[in-house]
Amino acid sequence: MKMNGEAAARVMAIRESIESAFADVPYPGDDNITRCSRPDCLECADVANYFRGRTWHGHTLADLRQYQSDLPLLTPAALQYFLPAYMLVSLGAWAEADLIPFFILQMCLPSPPDEDARLRRLREEQFAIFTRQQRAAIAEYLLEWARSDEHALGAEDVPPAIERLLGHEAAA
Repeated sequence: MKMNGEAAARVMAIRESIESAFADVPYPGDDNITRCSRPDCLECADVANYFRGRTWHGHTLADLRQYQSDLPLLTPAALQYFLPAYMLVSLGAWAEADLIPFFILQMCLPSPPDEDARLRRLREEQFAIFTRQQRAAIAEYLLEWARSDEHALGAEDVPPAIERLLGHEAAA
């Protein structure tokens, strides 16, 4: 996608913000990638096999599109470690990114009032691991996506996600 100079400068600044915010996050460990402990869960095994032993650098958009809906399957530590990969490959390539930005947005929204208590707790555990700097980088990413004309759904949810990202106190 061709960007004007202003958009290209914003994307470069957001890229730097993401890289800086997540630079010191440690690898979660080979056995701490997905939450699932069932040996017969092929989806979780596939996700764990893809990410096992990898850094958050060097992924392709095509690779991560295969796992775009699997963010909730990641442990909080794995999500914190691998989320920048998703953001960096899709940043500014919104049309090609398919639903990656939408799934990132969904994990940032508050739980629906009628959500199961266990699911609510799991969502909060994943969200709470992010530092203030990381939440700010995620917010910048979502705002840039909302500025684009490449979102078919979800743009109306960006303001509450941003409010939650910037108003949440980190657990650690």
